[in-house]
Amino acid sequence: MKTLFSLLIIALVTFNFSAFGEPVNLILAPVFGDNMVLQRDKPLVIWGQAQAGETISVRFAGQTKTTTAGLTGSWKVILGALPANAKPRNLTVTAGNALKEATASQQLTNVLVGEVWLAAGQSNMEFPLARELHAAQEIPAATNGQIRLLNMAYAGQNFFSKPFGSNEVARMTPENLYQGYWKNCTPASAQGFSAIAYYFSQEIQLKENVPVGVINCAVGGSPTEAWIRRAALASDPGAQVMAQGNWLTNAAFDDWCRQRGHENLDAPLAAGLAVPSDDLGPNHHFKPAFLWDAGPARLTPFALRGVLWYQGESNSLEDRRVRQHGILFPLLIRDWRAVWGENLPFLFCQLSSIQTNAYKSTYWPEFRDQQRQLAETIPNAGMAVTSDHGLPNDVHPREKREIGRRLALVARAKVYGENIEFSGPQPLPAVARRAGVEIDFSHAIGLKTSDATPVRGFELASEDNVFYPATATIAGAKVLLSCAAISSPRRVRYGWQPFSAGNLVNGDNLPASTFEIPVNAK
Repeated sequence: MKTLFSLLIIALVTFNFSAFGEPVNLILAPVFGDNMVLQRDKPLVIWGQAQAGETISVRFAGQTKTTTAGLTGSWKVILGALPANAKPRNLTVTAGNALKEATASQQLTNVLVGEVWLAAGQSNMEFPLARELHAAQEIPAATNGQIRLLNMAYAGQNFFSKPFGSNEVARMTPENLYQGYWKNCTPASAQGFSAIAYYFSQEIQLKENVPVGVINCAVGGSPTEAWIRRAALASDPGAQVMAQGNWLTNAAFDDWCRQRGHENLDAPLAAGLAVPSDDLGPNHHFKPAFLWDAGPARLTPFALRGVLWYQGESNSLEDRRVRQHGILFPLLIRDWRAVWGENLPFLFCQLSSIQTNAYKSTYWPEFRDQQRQLAETIPNAGMAVTSDHGLPNDVHPREKREIGRRLALVARAKVYGENIEFSGPQPLPAVARRAGVEIDFSHAIGLKTSDATPVRGFELASEDNVFYPATATIAGAKVLLSCAAISSPRRVRYGWQPFSAGNLVNGDNLPASTFEIPVNAK
């Protein structure tokens, strides 16, 4: 059975008829379908809709669980945790009404048990394998029966600044925004899938030697607030303004996000099309809470191993939006974990590099440093640095294989417990010395430069906070800095350009992040 990720009754209901001619219906939640992967080692919630009072039976892997549909027809059962299993099996769900001797059933085929990750964010996570730097070599070799992909295509995808048509307007609801179904990983299915998530899945499947399923629901351009529950936004003093009033006129959002909303929605609204709306305004990918409602909310409580995230470009265009992101991103993680009821690992990509003449990237250094600090303070989270693979004139760097690999390194170390290096050099306290400044680094075995040239990217400032380029020398796991223009250094920063020139890496060729830290006295 191939399941659209959209609650279209015509596609999801199996009808049988009783002797009285009354239908018995059975609807599985849209995330369930042929070729899927179920998460190993966790209780498995299976849920859906049927007629009130019907008996529901779920059979899988030697387990049978039964329940009764409630007054609204909703039902769920919980299967016991299962170990990983690469053998394809069937999952069968039946609904019965003993009084009318009627049944309905659905059988999902080719179901595996392994690791399941959810990929979300904006265009650099959405970026398909077909456009990736190594696509010509990778796509023909993409067949892997132990990897399963659920690519949730969305209404309005690739419209950018064009007005939505009637079809896009009609699908601008949480129930209908996404469409997609589970597929085996093949050249045909992989080429349109998230390149980063694809490369991540290949690494995890190889190293863990278990089936891997990835659900991709990333939406190009989407801001952080679109992925957070409205109730969570409204309850946070720093975010509650985003849950008030029409988002298209709300100054809490930046001009670009609202502009895109107008570009997509003004024409259909003027033409009298019934754009789905509520008190926050018309529905759109950038509307607060809308992508949460359309995507993750409809996946819960589906068991996951963790979340892959690449987003931030749309929250970095203004200084105030960068500061706002420092509130929104931890809120998003806390709230997703609260809804799923567990401390899900949250692995994310740092913004890359781009010049300001090609993009409004003035505040990217601040944003990258904020992400670095959040990775250190948010429990069970990890970050992959990407600034060394940015492009000066393109916000969508084509090198995604290395970024997917770096995310997989974080997962292998922090989620799967491998004793491997997973991070580039991380700055420890900087100390003023007679000859300049000394910075210790962790994750610094084999500290070197990526191109065998002198260290680039360090700057020093005194109390006036005016930064000057510093000469840097590597000494073991330390970097020694000097600058003739600074007599009393107070702050040091690294990679502090929108298009970073930094070249500091460790022996595993993992790069240091953009950072700014104080200089302590001797």
